[in-house]
Formats: sequence, structure tokens, C-alpha cells
Amino acid sequence: MKKFLYFFLFCPLLWHTATAQDSIPVTFSQEQDTITKQRFIDRYENVFMTKVPTRHMFKLSLTFAPNYLFTVDNNALQTLFYGFGYEYKIAPAFSIGTDVQLNGGWGGKLGFNGVLDGNVYGRWYYDMKRRINQGVSVSNFTGNYLAIVGGKRWGKADIDYQLTTIGVEFGLQRRFLNNGRIEFAIGASYQRYSNEHYPLQSEYALHKASDFAIASRTSMGLAFGDWKRNKNVPVCEVFRCDENVQQQWKLLWPKIYLSSRFVQGAIGLAYERKFGSGPLSLNGQVNADYARMVSKRSAQPPGPGSNDLQIWPALQLRYYFQQKEAMRRGLGGQNLSGMYFGPHSDFVYYQSENVFSEGRQKRHLGVGAAAGFQQTLFKKAYIDVSFNASHNVLHRQPDANRILASIRTGFGVTL
Repeated sequence: MKKFLYFFLFCPLLWHTATAQDSIPVTFSQEQDTITKQRFIDRYENVFMTKVPTRHMFKLSLTFAPNYLFTVDNNALQTLFYGFGYEYKIAPAFSIGTDVQLNGGWGGKLGFNGVLDGNVYGRWYYDMKRRINQGVSVSNFTGNYLAIVGGKRWGKADIDYQLTTIGVEFGLQRRFLNNGRIEFAIGASYQRYSNEHYPLQSEYALHKASDFAIASRTSMGLAFGDWKRNKNVPVCEVFRCDENVQQQWKLLWPKIYLSSRFVQGAIGLAYERKFGSGPLSLNGQVNADYARMVSKRSAQPPGPGSNDLQIWPALQLRYYFQQKEAMRRGLGGQNLSGMYFGPHSDFVYYQSENVFSEGRQKRHLGVGAAAGFQQTLFKKAYIDVSFNASHNVLHRQPDANRILASIRTGFGVTL
């Protein structure tokens, strides 16, 4: 009992001793950090230059657009436009611009067939102001937009023609690295041909001088402007040069054109796989093109309408001959990008119901060679520029060529 009483009496004294303040004064001081604070930029911003202000932009472009001027057998050559343009920001969310595009090729008996396009437009980058307020962008040309577009087209085919258009367009434009640019768009427009200046297809459709149309386009190329260049360009973030890619599915970006008298579309699907760790791969692909012209004319020729269908499967053995050298120099990996060549085989099924198919082989089983350049972009996109020629081993028509050659420049996504 006494022990418990002593413990109870001495507890307050022990607590006071344990919690007593030290009589030695303690002072605090703060020193300025000599390390400069750094801002880390995420990869999206560094690739697409979203924080780089831009007011002027000159463009050199390749544009992939639907082929609604010629028959489907010329589709591989006639849908590529070479262009030059200029865009100017009049406000953070608004711009005006113009572009000129040229397309052309040799069309057999017709000689040179070509198109010259001139367009002016005004664009509203509708989400630009919000992104600037959120601090994720500045006033530049990387964004989604709505546009009003007016244009004039001059064409040289079997008959010279002039076409005036005005319409609206939805699109997205991305500027990447120092001088890269890519753009996707789809639009609706009112089109009218000038008096007595109709293309061959309008002759077929009884001189219908005006129409509404929906069309898609894809544009990519170089851009030059008033922005500050980035010396530390993250090239491998765009080209995937450090990654090992053994296989990939590739979907060719669709091209469509829809109107009351003419429908055209093109799409393609491919699969490519490497052999081990070497520079060899096997690429199989199939491209499909369809065109339809509508006419109420009953007299022959040319008949009450037409359908053109082309299905073109091909198989290529590709040798990427610069891949080993790129790996030794640290500029590439074991992937499916670079310059290639190798044997090529294809089969073409071509069905037509109009007079434009004269002199065209309806079946082609060919053996030949191919060469080209393929590059994967942005983890999910690719571009493939290829030239191939094959010798038809089937019995051919008397007026048809034995050799079938094509140049294809395709842009699409990897799946």
C-alpha cells in the first residue's frame, strides 16, 4: 500500500521533469536553394509543340483525296495532290488561309490528265481558347477546327472543265517536331461547273452542272513559320526508331466521295511480319476501290449508269537493306520501317460497266518486284510509299498491256 502511495505522489514530479523546456535557445534560418527550378515537359507537348506560339505557317503538302475525276483503274496514281499553302492567325481561335494543289498523271490515249485546285478558307479552332485558359496550349495551329472553304478547280482530261465549290469542313491539324504537319478533314460542299466546261463524268451524267458532295482528305508534309526551333527534337517519339516491332496490322485511311450522281471510295488492309531478328519481312495486303456513276441516259454508249470495282491483293517479301547500318549507328531498331525492295506478286480483279474500261485487263495474275519506303509514326500511324510492277501470266486481251505497274502512297493507322 505504501509503495502505491509513493508512486502516486511522485507521478506529477516525473511528468513535470519529462515535459520541461530546455533553457538553451533554438534559432531557425532559411537559405535560398541554388538549384534552378526546372519545368518538365510531357512527351505529347514536346512532340506536337502545343506550348510553342505560332502566327504564320507555310505548308508543303501531300494530300490524299478521293478520285472522283477518273475511273477506278487510275486510282493508285490520280489521288495524290502536291500542294503549297499559307495560314495566318488573326486571333487565338481564328485563322485565314489559302492553298494551291496540283494533281496529274499520264492516262494512256488521253495523254496528260491533271487538276489544279485553288482554295481560300477561314477556320475556327473551337477548343483553342479553352486549352489556353487551362494552360495546356498557346495560340498556334495544333487543334481541331470548323472551316468555311471556297475554291476553284481547273481540270484537263478528255474535256477541259472548271468547277467552283463552297462548303464547310471539320478537321484536325497537328504540327509536330520542328517542321512536321499532318491534317485530317471531312467536308460537305456545293459544287457547280462553269458553262460548257464539264469533265467526262458530267458528260456521262447529262451535263448536271451542280451538286452537293461529301468528301474526305488527308494531308501531311512540311511546315515553316515564325516559331522558335527546338534543338532537342524527340525524333524517336515520332518514328519509333528505338522500338522492336515484329509484326503489325495496317489499315489504309479510307477515302470517300458521296454525291447524288457519283460515289467513290477506297480502303486497304495489310499485315506484315518479320522473320526473326533480321531485316526480312513478309507483307500481305488487299486494296479495294469502288466507283459508281449515275445517269438516266438510255442510249448506247455509254448506258444507264456504271459500276467500277477493283480488288487488288498482293504479297511482298521485303528486305529493309538499311536496317543493320541504322542499328549499328544507334539510329534504328528491329522494326518495320525504312527503305525496302523485294519480289512482288499480285492478283487484280477488275469489273467495269462503262466505256472507260476499254483496253483494261479484267484479270491479272502477276509476278514482279517492288521497292518503297515505310515509316511508322506516332505509335499508331504509318506511311508507305511503294512502286511495284508485275508481269501478267494469264491470257490477256489483244489490246491490254502485259505489265501492270502502280505507284501507291498510302497513309493509315496500325492496329
